[in-house]
Amino acid sequence: MRGLGVLRRADGVVLCLLLLVYSAHAGDFKVEVPVEPVSAHVGSSVLLPCRISTGVSAVGMEVSWVKNGNETVHVYVSGADLEGRQSPGFKGRTHLDKEALGAGNVSLQLNDVRVSDEGSYQCYVLSESWFTDSTMKLKVSALGRPPRFSLAGRLDSDVTLQCDSEGWFPKPELQWWNVKGADLTGRAVLTEKPGADGLFTLQSSLQISEQEADGVICLIRHGKERRVLQTRIHIGGEFFTLVSPSWKGLSVFLIVCVIAFIVLIAAGVYKYKNLRDSQTMAKQNHEAECDDLRKEIKSKGFVLESEWEQIQSQTVAVTLDPDTAHCHLTVSEDGKRVRHDSKDKKAPNTERRFDHHYFVLGREGFTSGRHYWEVEVGKRDCWKVGVASESAKRKGVLDLSPKEGYWVLQLMFGHDLRALTDPETPLKVLPPLKVGVHLDYEEGKLSFYRVEDRFVIYTFLGKFSGKLFPLFYPGEEGEELVILNKQDQSEKSDSSKAEPNSIPV
Repeated sequence: MRGLGVLRRADGVVLCLLLLVYSAHAGDFKVEVPVEPVSAHVGSSVLLPCRISTGVSAVGMEVSWVKNGNETVHVYVSGADLEGRQSPGFKGRTHLDKEALGAGNVSLQLNDVRVSDEGSYQCYVLSESWFTDSTMKLKVSALGRPPRFSLAGRLDSDVTLQCDSEGWFPKPELQWWNVKGADLTGRAVLTEKPGADGLFTLQSSLQISEQEADGVICLIRHGKERRVLQTRIHIGGEFFTLVSPSWKGLSVFLIVCVIAFIVLIAAGVYKYKNLRDSQTMAKQNHEAECDDLRKEIKSKGFVLESEWEQIQSQTVAVTLDPDTAHCHLTVSEDGKRVRHDSKDKKAPNTERRFDHHYFVLGREGFTSGRHYWEVEVGKRDCWKVGVASESAKRKGVLDLSPKEGYWVLQLMFGHDLRALTDPETPLKVLPPLKVGVHLDYEEGKLSFYRVEDRFVIYTFLGKFSGKLFPLFYPGEEGEELVILNKQDQSEKSDSSKAEPNSIPV
C-alpha cells in the first residue's frame, strides 16, 4: 500500500517505472486493447478501448491512461477522477464510464480530438495485489476544404493561377492536371504552411498559356484511403484577347480587311471543329478518371453514392413481433424499439417465442426480392443484428450459423466485431453506430453496412429457402435497439449528397 501511495503522487514517467518493477504480480490478469490503430478525425470524439480480460470489477482500482510514456491523459482512483494529475492538454476532454467499470471495461473517451493527440496510449490497471498494462495507437486525420482557384497575375499572354486548400492532416498531395490527362505539377510552385493547430495549408501557383486554357484541374490526394477532391477551371480564349492590347489591335485590323475576314471565318470553323474534338476527348478522359476512382473506392470496401441511393431506395418498414420476443425483452407499441429488461414479462411460452437467447424477430418475412433496413445501435458493448429463417430453432441454446438458419453480425466487448459463420469470422473494422442490412433473396446475399460512411462490413453468400425474418438482440440489461423508419433514412440519404467541387462517384 505504501508503494501505491507513492504511485498516486508520481507523474507519467514515474508511473511507467513503477509498473515495470511490480509487473511480476500481474498473474493471469491482463488488459485487452485493439491490435490495429484506432482512427479519429480532428474535432470528433473517439473511444480508446481497454478491458480487463477476466471481467473483474475495476471500481475499487486505480486506472491510468498515459500518452507516449510521459503525458498523463486520465487518472481514476477508487471512484474518483483525479483531474489535478492530468496533463494540461487533456483537461476537460476525457471521460471514463463509471458504470462500465463494474464489468472490467476501462475504455476512455477522448473528446475534441486534435492533431497533437496522435501517438501511443498506455492503459494501466492497478489493484492492491496486482497490476497490468497494454499499449494501443491512435491515428488522427483531418479532411480539409476543397481546393479554390484565384487569378494571381498575368505576364504577356500567360496568366498565373493560384490554388489554395487548408485544414489537412496528415499533409496531402496537391497536383495540377489538364483535361487531356497531362500532369502539370512539375511546373507549379508549392508553399506548405503548417498551422498552430497542426493542420496543413497548401498554396500552389501555376502559369498557363492560352493553348492550355481549355481546362485545368487542381486536385488533392490525401492519406492511404486516397480521398480525392478536385476543382476545375476553364478560361476562354476571349480572356486572353481582352487582356492583350496587341491582339485587340490586330483583330480590328483584320475586321476591316475583307479577305482577312474570310480567312478568319474559315479559321474559326476549323478551330471550332478542333475544340469540339478536344472537348470530346477531354470528356472521355474525365470519365475514365472517374471510373478508375470508382474502382479504387470500391476496392477499399466503400459503396459508391449512386449504388447507395439505389440500396436505400429498397427500404422496407420493419416492425418487431412481440410474440417472438424473449420474456426479458420489452417491445415498444410502435414496434420500432426493443429494450433488455431484467423483469420477466410472464409471457406465454409459445413455439414462436425464444426462451434462451434474448432475441426478437420482425413481423415481416421475406421470400423474394431485395429489402433494406437500418438499425441504430449507438456506442455499446454488445449487440446482434441479422436474419433468421422461419424454420430455425428458437428453443434452448442455439447454433447461430447459416447452416442452422441464422445469418448474424455480432459485436462483443465494444470492439470485437464478428460474422457468425462456421467457424466465426473476426472483422477488424471500426464498429458502426448505425447498421444497414440489405437482403437480396434471389442472389443469396445478406450485406451489413456501416451507414456513417457507406462501408461494407460483411456479406453472407449462399442460397436462401423459406421465409426470412429480421432478427435483433439489444445487448446487456438496459440497452435498447431502434429500427429507423423511412423518414429517418430519407433524411440521412439527403444529407449525404456529394460535396461541391468533389469528384462525383
